[in-house]
Amino acid sequence: MKEYDVFIAGGGIAGPVAAKFCQKQKLKTLLIEKEIVPREKPCSGIQFPYFEKIIGDTIPANRLCNNTLSKVEMRFPNGKMISSNFPMINFMREPFDEWLCILAQDYGAEFRDGCRFKDFEEVDGGIIIQLETDKGTQTIKTKYVIDATGMRPVIRRKLRKENGFQKGSTGAALNYYFTADGNLEPDKLYQFWNIDYTNMMFAWVYNKTLNDGKDYWVVGTGYDKDVNIRLDSFFEHIKDLYQLENVKVVKKEGYSSSMSFEGDERIWLGEKNFLMAGDAAGLIDLTRGVGMDAAALSGRLAAKAIGRAQESGAPVVGHYSDLMKRLVKQTRKNQQAGILSFDSNEELQNYLDKGMIKMGFNMTIQSLLNKARSAERQVMIP
Repeated sequence: MKEYDVFIAGGGIAGPVAAKFCQKQKLKTLLIEKEIVPREKPCSGIQFPYFEKIIGDTIPANRLCNNTLSKVEMRFPNGKMISSNFPMINFMREPFDEWLCILAQDYGAEFRDGCRFKDFEEVDGGIIIQLETDKGTQTIKTKYVIDATGMRPVIRRKLRKENGFQKGSTGAALNYYFTADGNLEPDKLYQFWNIDYTNMMFAWVYNKTLNDGKDYWVVGTGYDKDVNIRLDSFFEHIKDLYQLENVKVVKKEGYSSSMSFEGDERIWLGEKNFLMAGDAAGLIDLTRGVGMDAAALSGRLAAKAIGRAQESGAPVVGHYSDLMKRLVKQTRKNQQAGILSFDSNEELQNYLDKGMIKMGFNMTIQSLLNKARSAERQVMIP
């Protein structure tokens, strides 16, 4: 039976970043992904410049979209609009996640795609992991486990059963990729704060020009129910507002979650020698509308916690909890203040009127401070 120091399930953001930093500490690491990469991944694929700092490597140009997003246009329920300059990183998840997995390999981690976590058993001296591959069931032994399998985390569910989850979906996000002629600008992210279209974050429109020459617009939204109806309504609004013609939808993608919105149960960092990272840890921040930066940071800090536990002999979850305090505090605060707490556009507009100037000022300050902060002390924005 092959033995490892660290076993990581999930080849998205958190998993490969954790694998890279585990291997940098000379921890023998196995990273698995159930799909063959590059694999389909529903996600908007927008991040902020400090994201690269957390990853610790420069993202190759061929893993990014050809168009640069450098502006934001925000529209509010009362019809008002604010525009500002704001640099972003724009990519498709399929090539980007593949690069992260290759990066982990380059640092020495073992990576297997088409490999699915099946079960585990705790034994003296470690954890036995059962894996499903096209060659059948295989077993390995490891000291530590990181679950980075997303919003329906397979290892967390086995450890916690239904604690922190509910039957059915707590909400969904949906994207349409389309081509069109009109007045949309390819360097701008359009945000629409309006409960008619979304009650989970903001609804969005932006461009993705790909390396293969394809040029798509993405329109999307999130809602706790009837997300298809909400997106169709929003799409019609976009067509009228920006005078879109020759509109053709070429792709649809979406994802949902059953993770609970109640209390503090959503965020759970793990137990014993099991750590949760990214969405599997419940670091889902709908107020910000992005989560890949938090996923990357949690993966990096999970690796650091394992390194500290190896040196100190103290429980790894204690180290991880200490390292994650700032991120957990920010995420919980945003989860409690999400759009779901508003019953009308009037309430949402009042909240935006009171908080938008403060939010903009805070984003500017934190962006500047992040340039001086170490990678592991980055503050998520907005």
